[in-house]
Amino acid sequence: MCHPTCDDINSPRRIWIEIDSQILNALFCVTGFGLAPWRFRDLYFVLQYRLCKREIALRRLAAIHRSWFRLPGSNELPPNLGPNNVEEQEFQSVFPSAIPFPETKLPEAPLTGMRAPETKVWKLDLVIWLMVANTFFQCVLSGFMWGMNRYDRPSWSTGLFVALGCIVAGVGGFIMFLEGKTVKGIEGVPVSQMDMERLASDREQGIWHFNNIHDKKVEEKGRKGAE
Repeated sequence: MCHPTCDDINSPRRIWIEIDSQILNALFCVTGFGLAPWRFRDLYFVLQYRLCKREIALRRLAAIHRSWFRLPGSNELPPNLGPNNVEEQEFQSVFPSAIPFPETKLPEAPLTGMRAPETKVWKLDLVIWLMVANTFFQCVLSGFMWGMNRYDRPSWSTGLFVALGCIVAGVGGFIMFLEGKTVKGIEGVPVSQMDMERLASDREQGIWHFNNIHDKKVEEKGRKGAE
């Protein structure tokens, strides 16, 4: 691998590094370019909301990211309000600004009877910009990898833009993970039929479960925090 030397541009070692770098770049292209249309769609809605003050754009984003994002005022919605009954007459007085658009994308009614607090809008901004930055860094990386040969390409380019792409995507994903965990911890976790059978079996044995990510009573947790 190191003939004539390990650092020689024509050594088998450097050739394999080039092959590995091209494969890594191609793998990053799958997400960087494959998700680009949806990322720029989200960016378009963010710009509409921030620059044009169009509330409907934020509501659309809330529908897209309903697994972790909650609109301002959504914690005041009736606990039994969900996508299946949002059009019923009794809920017509609810402020539409707290409901995603389209309304059928409203998150399911919280299984715990408690709604998660609203998410800071800047977190949604940050996540979307970070994902767009990931695509941008992937474009730059691809430009270096495909536009220049291994003889002329700067040695720092590959490592730098791979690292930047990973960092921005990782930070964005971590924010979504934390916010999603908060939502599930308060509103509960969706229950499948198999889960229902297991819960019934445990209940017969005197084992009680609480439908949130911590398997604890939310009221008790809040009471302890207050003390």
